[in-house]
Amino acid sequence: MIITVTLNPAIDKTAHVEKMIPNGLNRLNNIILDVGGKGINVSKAIKELGGKSICTGFVAGSNGKWIEDKLDSLGLEYKFRHVEGNTRINLKVLDRDMNLTELNDTGDQISESDLRYLKEDLIEMVKPNDIVVLAGSVPSGVPVTIYQELITMIKAKGAKVILDADGDLFTQGIKASPTLIKPNKYELCKYFGISEEVNDVELVSHAKKLLYKGIETVVISLGSRGAIFITNEETAYVKGLNIIAHSAVGAGDSMVGALAYGISEDLELIPLIKLAVATSAGAVMTKGTKAPSRSVVEMLMKEVEIDFR
Repeated sequence: MIITVTLNPAIDKTAHVEKMIPNGLNRLNNIILDVGGKGINVSKAIKELGGKSICTGFVAGSNGKWIEDKLDSLGLEYKFRHVEGNTRINLKVLDRDMNLTELNDTGDQISESDLRYLKEDLIEMVKPNDIVVLAGSVPSGVPVTIYQELITMIKAKGAKVILDADGDLFTQGIKASPTLIKPNKYELCKYFGISEEVNDVELVSHAKKLLYKGIETVVISLGSRGAIFITNEETAYVKGLNIIAHSAVGAGDSMVGALAYGISEDLELIPLIKLAVATSAGAVMTKGTKAPSRSVVEMLMKEVEIDFR
């Protein structure tokens, strides 16, 4: 089973403007409402690829009910803990050049008791050889050590963990040695305290240090430039695919979904890389935070070129 944990889910409101005008009036068009939050987006991708997962985390109020209703319509399984307040709404605005501006709410306060109950629920759900995806931000009241705590608990149950987080959540989380991590270049440079002007070879040199912490796979997202996959045995450079972009929202989440699904299917490294890169590219071709269809992914997989160094 794949379990996706979204501690801070959201309703994603995606809109377009011709040009973003700071300190001015911006009229939105092509507005789309999607159920969002990184872990939920991961589950959407898994579903499109033909896999199964269960979503967990916190939901609240009428917005939380809207999310559960939407997941029902999508055929996604969930087991959320209901808390006080109302689940957040995030606004994501794309201009004609596909520049993305995100206005994300922090999420309502979570009590210590609610957090304790969620931990208990999650650990009860986890079975040996499960794959658990910990992704995204956390709401107010949740400590930055939460992913570190959960990774330790999940690994003790014999399950694998994929971590996709940034900032202190990433810094603290990798201390517990998740199975796979997917930082982007900015996050990795920030963690190591190096300039973003660093070349790919130097970036890989730093990333390999994370393998010494017991992490099995490091996937560095390079946006439209592609990605780098690093294991103890191989380093694979993959160029971005030539596609028509409609939205950059959710591309990284779709890649994580493909990685989780591929690992659950025991894919070897090369087909896993092709699946992950193609699924991410396919997400860019969709509008809002929708995941690409399996047919689109299979078509794009044929275009993925891998350079092992």
